Amino acid sequence: MEKIIETARVRLRPLTESDFVGYQRLLTLPAVAVANGSPTNPTPAQVKRWLAADRRSPFAFTVEDKSTRRFMGTILYYQHTTETGEPSETDYDLGYFLDPVDWGQGIMPEAIVGSLALVQQAKQQEQSVWATCYLNNQRSYHVLVKLGFQLMLDSFVGPTVGGKPAAPQALFRLILPATEK
Repeated sequence: MEKIIETARVRLRPLTESDFVGYQRLLTLPAVAVANGSPTNPTPAQVKRWLAADRRSPFAFTVEDKSTRRFMGTILYYQHTTETGEPSETDYDLGYFLDPVDWGQGIMPEAIVGSLALVQQAKQQEQSVWATCYLNNQRSYHVLVKLGFQLMLDSFVGPTVGGKPAAPQALFRLILPATEK
């Protein structure tokens, strides 16, 4: 299946190595780093490792401006780990980031809806998409609510990462019904 979809304003395509410059630019912006809990000054080598890991996700999309092909962000679906520590075949963890110049315009909800269609088409069975967001990231919180994600846990503190204290997060879930091919 071709993993490309266009919406009214964006084009979603597979995340590639050629996206490094745009990917690095966004992940080194303080506003993006704070919103997704990443370090504010990653090295180029660290960003390359992140890109390589993200590209191995079952679904890893670049979000481009449909008319200019400008790199706007990414949408990633990581394989979800079950309570027993095993990888799930039908559950994914959603991650995304967007260029701050595009915040507040409804771009990310539009792009996620397109990406969910591709994820849903990939299997003929019910799937769950899990997402977390920091409680101080109200934009992301509202994106998930707008898309129909159900709030499963209104506040939890995840593990400490890199010696940095963890911030409170909310946990969401969206169930994608089975589809017929």
